Amino acid sequence: MTSTLSLAERLGGLDDESLHDLIDGRGLTRSRIEDFFDLADALLEPPSVQHALAPLPRPVLAALAALAEHGGAATAEQAAECLRSWGATDVSTSSVRDDLNALVDAFLAEQVAGPVNAADADGDGDGPGDSANGSEPVFALYPGVAARFTGWADGDGMPGRKLAASGKPAALASVPDVDRRFVDRLAAERAFVAAGAVAEFVYELEREPARELQKGGLALPDTRRIASALGIEAEDVATVHWLADSSGLVSREGAVWLPTDAAEAWAALSTPERWARLAGTWLDSVPADIRPLMVERAHASWGDALRGYARWRYPAADASLDRRVNEVEAHAEFLGITANAAPSTAGITLLQRGPDAAADVLRAAFPAEVDRVYVQHDLSIVAPGPLIPSLDARLRTLADAEGTGLAASFRVSPSSLHRAIAAGETAQSLRDFIGSISLTGLPQPVAYLIDEAASRYGRVRVRAADSSSGAGSVVHSGDHELLNTIAVDQSLAALGLRPASDAELTSRFPIDVAYWALVDAHYPVVAEDADGRQLRVRRRLGHPEPRESTDTAQLVVQRLRSAVSTEGQGGAEAWLNRQLESAVRSRTIVTVTVALPDGRELEFTLEPTGLGGGRLRGRDRASDIERTLPVASIRAVRTT
Repeated sequence: MTSTLSLAERLGGLDDESLHDLIDGRGLTRSRIEDFFDLADALLEPPSVQHALAPLPRPVLAALAALAEHGGAATAEQAAECLRSWGATDVSTSSVRDDLNALVDAFLAEQVAGPVNAADADGDGDGPGDSANGSEPVFALYPGVAARFTGWADGDGMPGRKLAASGKPAALASVPDVDRRFVDRLAAERAFVAAGAVAEFVYELEREPARELQKGGLALPDTRRIASALGIEAEDVATVHWLADSSGLVSREGAVWLPTDAAEAWAALSTPERWARLAGTWLDSVPADIRPLMVERAHASWGDALRGYARWRYPAADASLDRRVNEVEAHAEFLGITANAAPSTAGITLLQRGPDAAADVLRAAFPAEVDRVYVQHDLSIVAPGPLIPSLDARLRTLADAEGTGLAASFRVSPSSLHRAIAAGETAQSLRDFIGSISLTGLPQPVAYLIDEAASRYGRVRVRAADSSSGAGSVVHSGDHELLNTIAVDQSLAALGLRPASDAELTSRFPIDVAYWALVDAHYPVVAEDADGRQLRVRRRLGHPEPRESTDTAQLVVQRLRSAVSTEGQGGAEAWLNRQLESAVRSRTIVTVTVALPDGRELEFTLEPTGLGGGRLRGRDRASDIERTLPVASIRAVRTT
């Protein structure tokens, strides 16, 4: 039978990754786990066992009930017979064996050799658990698992007979073809809007970072600002934020959220490719216990029926199951994977074939994108439809976005043109680009503004201050009147500008902060190095901050490895004593290797009865006599 000793031995054979996943999956927070015996004890505590029961599907719980009914140990055939006696009609020995192996994988049971029950304990070799005769292996529950399961079944759960009964919810009705067309049309609209909203979210954070609250989530003023800029409801901002963060497009730095380097490459993708990245993020986020349910119900409505099926499938799960299903469904609705709780054709394809295949389905359903715009005399640029993403991205470098969506609008201004020139554009390249995309040519006011911006560009220059000066940056200009205007500009008061000479102002802030403050205040500023060469200064990018590790599971793994690798005789003796103490306490049959004075080693299979005075006492199973062995001569212990 199983014991804490056999579990500790099994745990000792795991690699670091498997140990980490097990400890983390069980939610173990006990600080005093110093060796594998402590870990085995922690895994068999009632809260940990209940934690392991929660994600188990109904058939696996029924198989566990069958083992408990057999006193904690049975073959797959015996468990299958028990389930059939309870009314199960769709079980086979093979399927039950798979379910029992799932219990083994969950560290609730293990395969053992030997008799299954007391009737087979005489060692006659005819018991169903006797491995020598080639019979089925025996699956046995670890100590305490059956008791915890029974406690759950008698309390908020259900007995094995009810678990084994089919009672499966009726198959959900498939979405009719006439509804499918409506679902696909609505889903395509949502998918297009979602991809655009995430892009606008990244652009908005580049323009002005958003503050993170201490309790989590974006600050309310920033949420409202972003919702207005994106043209969505405030409650949807959290979903957009989650998608951008999970896709690696934004990152928190300090107390603010900023775009990452990856955002620029993503923004240059086509709309279907953008959506595919976001849909892949959603698919990866679906919990392992929920995803199979969605695949199984891919052609039927979700909503209440899916939540009901999830509760039926995982009867030991707590109230968080509904919450997790709701969260996954809410994100699916926003992305157009579903529409009104019905999976779209793209959503079905996503579940079955992946993001790229799903994006191909949506490509034809998305609105046609345009590569031409109307450039008007009032300095506005109006798109007659959704812009090609690459064109939209370049327009944002030379004009300020005023409206987004299917018909975006922009406005050219001196500061926006200065921004474009700072990014490498010239007056001629701006003229050529606008002329190539304009359906109305290059209006004279726009051409004039380009020439004026190019001529004024660089009248204000900012560079990093000398380290010995105590300042962060220096702003200088040959236009003294312009410099005086900057010095008294209240919009720049936060920079704390102080005169250093008639041609210079200093600030304690670094060059990038001073540069972008001047750009946002509409001054023709250039960033330069110490030799006067122009620098390209990008707005702040988010970089994940190094944080102190809070990975409790990893810390436990490190302690376990340290305990096992303890050098010296003392460490080996401590481990051996823990094994013997556990075997005596649980009356687990063990095989001990004993060193004889002449150098030979003998093995004895004992049922231990006591440990004390440096000696192990137990009944020898082979000769049926009591033996007393000196602990100092025992070299190894293993469960049989």
